[in-house]
Amino acid sequence: MAVREQPIGGGLGLYLSLYDDEIDERAASFWSAYSSDFEAAAARLELTDAVFVIRGDELMAARGGACTFALFWHAQGEALRIATRLPLAAQLPFSRTGLVAASAAAALHSSYEPNAFAETPLSGWFRLRRGALTRFRAARRVAEKAIIDPDAQAPVPTREALATQVSEAFEAYGRSQRAVRRSVLEVSGGFDSTLAAALTSRQGMQGVSVAFPYYEFRFEEAIQAATASALGIARIEFDGTDLFPYAPAQQPAAFEEPSVFITAIRHSERVAAFTAGVGADRIYMGHGGDQCFSTDLCRRETLVANPPGRGPFSREAWRVVSAAIETIRHSPWQDRSLGTFVYDARQDVWVKETFGPTIRTPFSDLAVFRAAQAWSRWCAARGVRPDKRILAEALPGRLPPAILQRKGKVAYDGVWMRAYRKHGDHIAASFERSASVFEALGISTHWLLRRTRQLQSWQPVSDREVLALYALAVWLQVRGIERAADLRLA
Repeated sequence: MAVREQPIGGGLGLYLSLYDDEIDERAASFWSAYSSDFEAAAARLELTDAVFVIRGDELMAARGGACTFALFWHAQGEALRIATRLPLAAQLPFSRTGLVAASAAAALHSSYEPNAFAETPLSGWFRLRRGALTRFRAARRVAEKAIIDPDAQAPVPTREALATQVSEAFEAYGRSQRAVRRSVLEVSGGFDSTLAAALTSRQGMQGVSVAFPYYEFRFEEAIQAATASALGIARIEFDGTDLFPYAPAQQPAAFEEPSVFITAIRHSERVAAFTAGVGADRIYMGHGGDQCFSTDLCRRETLVANPPGRGPFSREAWRVVSAAIETIRHSPWQDRSLGTFVYDARQDVWVKETFGPTIRTPFSDLAVFRAAQAWSRWCAARGVRPDKRILAEALPGRLPPAILQRKGKVAYDGVWMRAYRKHGDHIAASFERSASVFEALGISTHWLLRRTRQLQSWQPVSDREVLALYALAVWLQVRGIERAADLRLA
């Protein structure tokens, strides 16, 4: 984590970012726009960053919608504590409702950090929401507002102006990467990962792709190879069957809260270890491209089609899960315009701390996101659904013909089912290790084992409960909590 201090009239400003080589420019841009109106300045905060202003007994915090690091707060008397980590090693009591709700929220939000409610698994500790401006006075939270796009009510731009806005945003992203000398690109053969590299110098860049030996992926290798060739970079392939979802990491990943991204941790670990091994310090990916340019950012995010069911939960635990579902369903923090559904980069912190490289995508840059919002408004005004046509139009020559002519990328449904077949025993063993803790929380291990076996045998049943509670089981086990006696509940 990089931090820059800024004297503010009668106080102190702090700018935080995961991007050490970009923070000076980002912080300077923010403070140059800051006067005394923190709310107006927060609208210019990069989505991945956070900023604080401290004056006397007042603290103002703004956390970007796609903030890459966690932020928590705890108040005790007149003392307010802000932290990037939950103090889990301090033997503080856990919140029963926080633990159960966190597992449900993990499944409901996919890999996104829960944002609809602020309670965490640790009793008395709360999450600073993403996409929010929060004010504290004398250690009490006194206000919380969404960070609003100042151009949300502006006239819809012309198609030509919109293309210019998109082009300028990506060119600015490219300039921000000028200091990178050695990097790795995940070459998926799609718009997003290609644009993550196309605007950079590509000096010392190495491409990697994940290959699956299955019929439905038979065209992917050729497109990936053509993309790497067009970018002028070498490319190697990783065996996707070794990187299936649920493949355990070789190094434990201790996220601050349960996250279903733990199912993809082996993939991230493999790419990060390779990147460190070749001496690169940046991993380029296309995360967030679909969310920005193929999603209507004028609408709310909806819940997953099949949220966790009653199955493994006791009556009391199901009451907590049901309340979490309803809270998320009606939360104002489901508004896509906040940027909270662009990209959840909590794994980026683990990658950087464990291996050294920093993960970077252009789609979490504020200028790119604002251009995507303008694209959504343009499409909404014409009653059409957003897609990535505007990227090809605004960035001519940046996307190779192999990508522009492809019909679409392969869905990963079969990969997930094969993952259950291969890793069902590992998933079941994880549940068995947490059986005592789950019982204390009102969760049936027997039900989970039965559902895991059904998924392992390719039966058409929901996996949302397995996803949610696997995330919770691994989160507890990484911290050595495998018995009910290890779990102090408030």
